[in-house]
Parts: sequence; structure tokens; C-alpha cells
Amino acid sequence: MDEKNNEIVNALGLKAGTKQFIFRKTQNVFDEFKKQINAVISDISGPIRNIDKNIELSYREKGDFEAELKFSGDTLVFMMHTNIFNFPPDHAMYKTDYVRQDIMRSYCGMILIYNFLSDSIKYNRLNDMGYLTARVFINKDGHFFIQGKRQFSFLYNDFSEFEINPEAIKLIVQTAILHSIDFDLFVPPFDNVKEISLIEKVALEGNASIKTGKRLGFNYIDDIAQ
Repeated sequence: MDEKNNEIVNALGLKAGTKQFIFRKTQNVFDEFKKQINAVISDISGPIRNIDKNIELSYREKGDFEAELKFSGDTLVFMMHTNIFNFPPDHAMYKTDYVRQDIMRSYCGMILIYNFLSDSIKYNRLNDMGYLTARVFINKDGHFFIQGKRQFSFLYNDFSEFEINPEAIKLIVQTAILHSIDFDLFVPPFDNVKEISLIEKVALEGNASIKTGKRLGFNYIDDIAQ
């Protein structure tokens, strides 16, 4: 085998092998997310029924890489991305000794948490918007950090120190629920909804004709994804 082929083998063995390992680790973490979502539902369902039996709590898996947690008017969609990601060279992680000691630690799997209105899913309103609440990055060592707004902005943001575990995952699920409850549905700006076409009116018998989202007309989703 010549020098270049040997270089290819070594590069694939290091990078591709590491990415496959991270994928499996992220999948295990996502399975733990599913367990913790069910645990939270189990813990709060009794007290919620005592307050109001009409408040609905439910959990549904949609394949290996997606799960839904419904609590009254909100639904959190947890999604595991099947690809492995690296970060731009100016990212703060590259300034840490932790990553400098092993550059492969910068590669991460990603789990995303979106907030939808429950009615958007129930009535199949395909034009409705979901909002990125947080995204969780996990590396080969099981270290992780979170990108998000509000409650998530100061939670588990030290990549060098924090290792993912069931207690951390449970707190992430609880924080996502509280964030969604606090993130109210606002009336959209008048000019954004002042016109509707006839085809929009009759689309899906009117169910999906008018786009609805908690911050329709605002730039919240762009801000949170930074």
C-alpha cells in the first residue's frame, strides 16, 4: 500500500471511527432522554390530575430518532440528528485545554428540542411553526453542552466539565417543559395576517390555512439558533 493510501486508511480509521462511536453514544443518550421523559410524566401526572383532570399529558415515539411529549397546549419534539458535527474554528471550545489535548473531542452528536403548539400536530396544520428550544451536543467522552435561550443560557455550558448522565437529562427535560409553559402564544402583528388567499382558506378544509406560531412575525427562532 502506497503512502497516500496509508494516509487515507489512517484518516478514515481516526475520524470515521470516532464519528461512528459518537453516533452510538448519542443514540444511547437519546434512549435515556426517552426514559426520563416518561419518568417526568409519571411523576407529575397524579398531581396534575388532582388540579385539573382535563390537562393532557402524553408521550409518543416516532421511530428511533424522534419522540413527542405533549402537555396541554404544548408539545415538545425531541429529535436526534443522525450526522456528527464539528464547530467553526473561532468557537470558544477550541480555547480550552480539554479540546486542545484531543481535537477529536470537538466532534459532537446533536439532539434538538422543538416547541410546537399541540393543536398544530393534532389538526395537521402543516403551515404552523415550531421553535427551537435547545440543542444538546455530546462528544465521544460523553461530555456535553447546551445551546439555548432563557433558562438554557446558563445550564450546562462548560464543555470541559459536564458529563451527560440521567440526572442531567432529566433536568434538561424539566427545563424544556418550564420554558415552553413560560413561552406564551402571542397575537401576531396585524399586517402579517391581514390577507388570505382563497386557496389558503380551502387548504385541508381550512385546518392548515392560517399559519400559527408562538412568535409569528418575530425573529425568535433566528435568535435562539445562534
